[in-house]
Amino acid sequence: MNPKLIVEQKITAFVNKYAVYNADQDGNKNQLVAFAQQKRLTFKEQVTFYSDTEKAEPIFTLRAEKILDVHGKFIIEDMQGNVIGAFKKEFKASLVKSTWSILDTDDQPKLTLAENSLALALFRRFAGFLPIIGDFVEVISWFFRYHFSFADSNNQEVGKYRKTTLFRDHYTLTMTDDAYSSEDWRVFAAVAVALDALQGR
Repeated sequence: MNPKLIVEQKITAFVNKYAVYNADQDGNKNQLVAFAQQKRLTFKEQVTFYSDTEKAEPIFTLRAEKILDVHGKFIIEDMQGNVIGAFKKEFKASLVKSTWSILDTDDQPKLTLAENSLALALFRRFAGFLPIIGDFVEVISWFFRYHFSFADSNNQEVGKYRKTTLFRDHYTLTMTDDAYSSEDWRVFAAVAVALDALQGR
């Protein structure tokens, strides 16, 4: 597996900014390929990705299929309104570990993304019920980096999405060449940004 994309989030008072870069073989940043800016707490609305930070050229969009269902199905479209790809949250699996699926054209799971660490997933979900510790669970979680693994339809690992910094939200997407070429790169860019925004990180 090789590094494919790097995502860096910058939080400001009113907006979240996401910069997506190509990665070289060593996991270093190369060219900026997409930039998105969204008002905080409004990710359920359409997010437009641009080719640069000046936002002069929109290149694709990400939107929830149903506005009131922020954890449902999300659609990635080009600027002509053509569907590039889609993904959704798997509710039952996410009761234990956050799990998402990239869908094929028949809305069937093509690639599945799930949290790596069961222990950390359970801590984030249930530590809030513990005396004293529960009051600080969100702060404690800042000191842990949790990651996702990609699996294909045969349950073989084909990629990883890893948080690379402790406090800043910087991520690296690493995948096999075959898995990465199976989707438009814009699908992976949208999913990578959404994993940060929708997981509340």
